[in-house]
Amino acid sequence: MFARTITAAYSLVLMSSVLYAEPGDVSWELLRPSNTGIPGDYTQVIYIDDDDSPWIAGYIPFWEEGGMAHLEGNNLWRVLNNVDCPQIGQEIGSPRFSDLVRTDDGVMWIGTGRGLLRFDPSQDEWCVTKYTTANSGIAGNSVNALSIAPDGTIWMGCDTWGGGPDGGLSQYDPATDTWNSWDTSNGLPWWAGWDDVDYVGVQEDASGGYTVWFGSSTMGMTTYKDGLFIWYGSPTPPPSDPLPTGMGGKNPVLPNGDMLLTTDEGIAFRHPDGTYTIVGGFPAGLGSEVAIIEPVSGNRVLLGTYFADVFLWDEGAWTHLGNWGSGNHTYVLTEDSKGAFWAGGIGGASKFENGQWQRYRMTNTGMLDYFARDVTLAPNGDVAMTANAAPGTGGFDIMHPNRTWTNANIATYGFGLPWPYPTDNTSAVAFRENNNLLFAPTNNGLREYDGVGFIDLIPQTYDFEFISFANDGRGWAATDRGVAFMERDDGSWQQFGYADGLPSGSICGIVPDPSDPSRVYIGTQFGIANTDGVTWDVIPREAVGLDRDSTGYHFWAFDVADDGTLWLASGMGLYHYDPATGLYDSYDLSNSPLPSDDIHNVEVAPDGSVWISMFDQIFPYPGGVAQLKDGVWRVWSQPTSPLPHNQIWDLESRETPDGYELWVVCASEAIAIISVEGNACVADITGDGVLDFFDVSAFLNAYNASDPLADFTGDGTLDFFDVSAFLNAFNAGCP
Repeated sequence: MFARTITAAYSLVLMSSVLYAEPGDVSWELLRPSNTGIPGDYTQVIYIDDDDSPWIAGYIPFWEEGGMAHLEGNNLWRVLNNVDCPQIGQEIGSPRFSDLVRTDDGVMWIGTGRGLLRFDPSQDEWCVTKYTTANSGIAGNSVNALSIAPDGTIWMGCDTWGGGPDGGLSQYDPATDTWNSWDTSNGLPWWAGWDDVDYVGVQEDASGGYTVWFGSSTMGMTTYKDGLFIWYGSPTPPPSDPLPTGMGGKNPVLPNGDMLLTTDEGIAFRHPDGTYTIVGGFPAGLGSEVAIIEPVSGNRVLLGTYFADVFLWDEGAWTHLGNWGSGNHTYVLTEDSKGAFWAGGIGGASKFENGQWQRYRMTNTGMLDYFARDVTLAPNGDVAMTANAAPGTGGFDIMHPNRTWTNANIATYGFGLPWPYPTDNTSAVAFRENNNLLFAPTNNGLREYDGVGFIDLIPQTYDFEFISFANDGRGWAATDRGVAFMERDDGSWQQFGYADGLPSGSICGIVPDPSDPSRVYIGTQFGIANTDGVTWDVIPREAVGLDRDSTGYHFWAFDVADDGTLWLASGMGLYHYDPATGLYDSYDLSNSPLPSDDIHNVEVAPDGSVWISMFDQIFPYPGGVAQLKDGVWRVWSQPTSPLPHNQIWDLESRETPDGYELWVVCASEAIAIISVEGNACVADITGDGVLDFFDVSAFLNAYNASDPLADFTGDGTLDFFDVSAFLNAFNAGCP
């Protein structure tokens, strides 16, 4: 009767509008280089907190992702970023932080290429409030410089990202939420329309009040006080000796009130009483390569070049402090309370202490690779992944349960593991039960990391694509085609090939046999072999009807359920095969809501549900991930879900206290972590813990109302498959 009621009701709601719904027992997290450590290697802001811990801003131009990371101790970086906080913005310039000031209430004010951000780091959830020309009185959306006045107001220099009509000088009072802005249309004494302001500093005057100093590379220096502008960059400048020509750094005013400027007589400190102390010129031989100057304690001056060289002026002389980075641009210089200097630019950031520079960047603080290919989950909670940042730099990354990272590459600068192999990536990774990591440097054999150092297992130049373990702990590894190795009791490795029983075709995976701890399944395009290295029992592709020598009629991946049945991925759909009976079921476009029947990964989750990834090679390239549980399909695709990419390289799962996690390695979009509540009862729509008529009624009401709650398959469409999925979940009962 129940089924007939649903079937009859279905005809009444068939024309409901299409909506996307997120199933209630699933939550998402995106793991990316821009939200795991210093969020980019382009650094324009370094802010030193009261406890001398650094805030380092960074962005990645290609992805236009970034933000700011805070070192919270023991190599733990917490990150404000535009992936987890989309309010920062996704357009070009949004994650590019240009300046930062902090008001007495602890709130940080951040200038970006696309607006002013208000950020309160005391909040549990890190995100921002954004001010732009659309919702405030700011003069322009690109905020280049910030300075706090003695009265608590924030002054900023603005223009428009990429050029445009907006720009000028703005003053914001957080206490009253009021704005004042000036450009050449209402008082700024520059040439009409030349409104871009590049720098700003506020100096308290000995006579009372304060003066705002600001300017640009084209208009020169200008001041503002009590409604009066003075333009020192004018073709006919007012008398001044020396004549100020530019600002000295992002924080030009020292705690003693002195302000660093450039003048027609060289670098100079301007005192609150209006007098000057001349520092002089740049170090000998330097001119256009000077990128930034910055005042530091004791009225000394730091200077950074476009080649990452840093100089210190002290007591009348310049001293070369060395090269902070890789010979690239310097964008920021600062000092902590203990006298250590910090520099940043292209290549991250670096700290100068005890005569040495210590680098901090993406390569030694967090996840390295958007294009990770393989991930493995350790018993102790560690997660390892393949990693490549750019040609020449790569290896693997390990994320620990406390969200600190261990990186293995050539650019860890003493904070990670060395990388002695002549390659810049790893092809496969897998943890042993003792948490040792087996890894395959690309085209450089098989190695093991035991927590201390590296051990050579198979040093030859094989390119291993798959690493796994039988349930007795014996290791197995295979290349893409025709070569497999088994670990012997003495630690040596035995090689196998087609002549030994390995099925022909490209290898697609190695999975332990749940019924025999000494055996594994090794899959290839043309068959799945069950072996202990002595006997080989092969299940050919023809066993599930893949009998054509044509595209798609091959195995791409597989997994084995606890009951010994196999889940087989192919270009023609998903097959569930029972070796004991030879019977199988299949799932494809004709009997499921899957957007593609080209299946590339299979993972049997801890709750017994089956997860797959699919990707069609034909435009518009449908794909994504899907879960089959108790006969119910749920599908997630990009862009109608949090899944960042439809093309998936790897799926791995592990139990958690609340259920389990599925790690989804996305092509070019890093990793998505899907957390699934283990005790969820999806058919209990009313949430009262009982499956009854009221849940049926609630489902029908949601369906008729086009409520996303009724989208049980998660494919963004309300149709027969949702009705069927609800029926199956209802009949399966609650756990």
